[in-house]
Amino acid sequence: MVNAVFETLKAKNQLPSPKGLALKIIQLTLKEDVTTREIAHALKTDPALSGRLIKMANVLMSYQTRPIVSIADAVMSLGLSIVRNMVLGLSLVEGGRDGACQKFDYQNFWSQSLLTAIAAKNFVEGRSMGATEEIFILGLLSQVGSLGLATAYPQEYSHILEKARAVDSGTSLIDLERTEFGLDHNQLTKEMLADWGLPQSFQLAVLHHENPALSDLTEGNRHWHILNILHIANYLSKTCLSHGQQRHEMVPKLIRTAARLGLEVDVFTELCDRTVQEWREWSKLFGIRSTEIPLFKEMLQNAPPSELETLDDGVPEISLGASYALRILVVEDDYATTSVLKRLLTKAGHAVATAENGVEAVSMLDKFIPQLIITDWHMPKMNGIEFCKALRSNELWRNVTVFVMMNQESSDRIEEIFEVGASDYLIKPVNSKALGARLFAIQRMVQLQDERELDYKQLRVVAAQLAASNQRLQQMALTDVLTSLPNRRHANDHLEQQWAMAERSGRPFSCMMVDVDFFKKVNDTYGHKVGDDVLKQVAQILRVSARKQDMVCRFGGEEFLVICPDAQTDQIYQYAERLRLNVAAKVIHLDTKVTVSIGVASKSPALLNAEMLLQLADKRLYKAKEIGRNCTVWN
Repeated sequence: MVNAVFETLKAKNQLPSPKGLALKIIQLTLKEDVTTREIAHALKTDPALSGRLIKMANVLMSYQTRPIVSIADAVMSLGLSIVRNMVLGLSLVEGGRDGACQKFDYQNFWSQSLLTAIAAKNFVEGRSMGATEEIFILGLLSQVGSLGLATAYPQEYSHILEKARAVDSGTSLIDLERTEFGLDHNQLTKEMLADWGLPQSFQLAVLHHENPALSDLTEGNRHWHILNILHIANYLSKTCLSHGQQRHEMVPKLIRTAARLGLEVDVFTELCDRTVQEWREWSKLFGIRSTEIPLFKEMLQNAPPSELETLDDGVPEISLGASYALRILVVEDDYATTSVLKRLLTKAGHAVATAENGVEAVSMLDKFIPQLIITDWHMPKMNGIEFCKALRSNELWRNVTVFVMMNQESSDRIEEIFEVGASDYLIKPVNSKALGARLFAIQRMVQLQDERELDYKQLRVVAAQLAASNQRLQQMALTDVLTSLPNRRHANDHLEQQWAMAERSGRPFSCMMVDVDFFKKVNDTYGHKVGDDVLKQVAQILRVSARKQDMVCRFGGEEFLVICPDAQTDQIYQYAERLRLNVAAKVIHLDTKVTVSIGVASKSPALLNAEMLLQLADKRLYKAKEIGRNCTVWN
């Protein structure tokens, strides 16, 4: 439907589009055999456009050693694709300075678009996520769908804007647009960028940049970074062009969003102030209105760190893992990064304390008793490396897990981190999934340690109360919790005992290895609870079907061992088949049939011990599975 609406608007020529020389340049760049000389020659026919392109090229290609002085140099340095997009952007700005939509502020639209473009360019520099000149064009055109709706439906869109700005309006602008036109401004922007041949990553970015949480991009990859850089650049432009209380309310979210991208407050503040300064200069180049905007440091004074603590701005969640809460100490001097990490970890169910440097963190250890410490590398008074050394020199804190955060991966720094005793490292911005995976490992380790200590305490109490309880505890240690069958340990002991008795008496002795067929599929299809029920049923059927003198054990996972003293070699196959058929006939509560495969082995002179008997049964079990499962192999 979105595409159909777009095609209708395009066919009726109702959308902003390049005109004159700009259209000619775009058409030329689409030719496979076009040369930079032809493009330069065409551009020279419009001195004003050529001058703007040369100025833009010098700013965007500032890393070059020599300035760009001619349109031919500009085309050669930038490349046809970027020249094409720059011409497109300049043409749209020139043709979209005013229009018939009364409630649409055309000057403010281009002011915000230019500010977004410059911010995106500055944020992406040095991050190896694409050329800054491409990101600049993306920012400039990121809201062009709004201009498209204002151009195609001036009266209707004016009414919608007025309704969306009403204080008591309960409907968002996007909802109003979709209801009225069948698409919203972000969807129209995506279609327009696709029609102009911009990359798909840019199309995805403009579609979701107002709410990145709606995208299904993998956190941390290049497309995700482009989307989030455009999001924060757009939000920065809105913040700068807002006033009073509205700006005051927007700054905390802006700071936290920047922290999620690894931009600490000091660095982010410098980038923002540089962006505003460049915006004033670029506004003259584009002929766009600029306004006075306070320094970002001044904005921060009206947004104290305490406001970040209560801000709910869609910080991603990390898995609870083993659902075991940890006590985590975050040591970080940047309050925005601290706020993001604290909220991320708290939402995952952990208890979090914070410190601004290593000295403060050391003073908190005895009281908080952290099970995990996440510390930044660079901090005043005592940095992360010095803090790790202090921890490892103290017997009490020598074994606590420590993650060190750094801004970029470096083999020398990683080596230094591990040399001082850190457990692992994290790269800013911290990827929530990577952090969740590390936390899961720590949770399991700490949980096992705590459970072990608890078990020791319980055993000491039981031993002190009643000596007879030792027997019960021993029995519990030999029993599988789920099925109440003897467990592997008990099975191994009993197997050795029966083998020794058979050796002394010369009586026959056999065993069976039983495996539930396709058990993983049962778990994946019906869930682990149903899988547990299946194991219980199989265990019960085997126990009831076995002879009195036999022992049925759960050997591990979906495997069972049946130890069969006094079982003749020529009888053991029929016996195993009876067990197999009973299982196939009696397991209930599943749409699919549950079967088992069985490997049988009997004592013979070729087998020297019980272990060889067990290995032979296991080998035949695998053979039963290889030939199709639901069968018994005994020779």
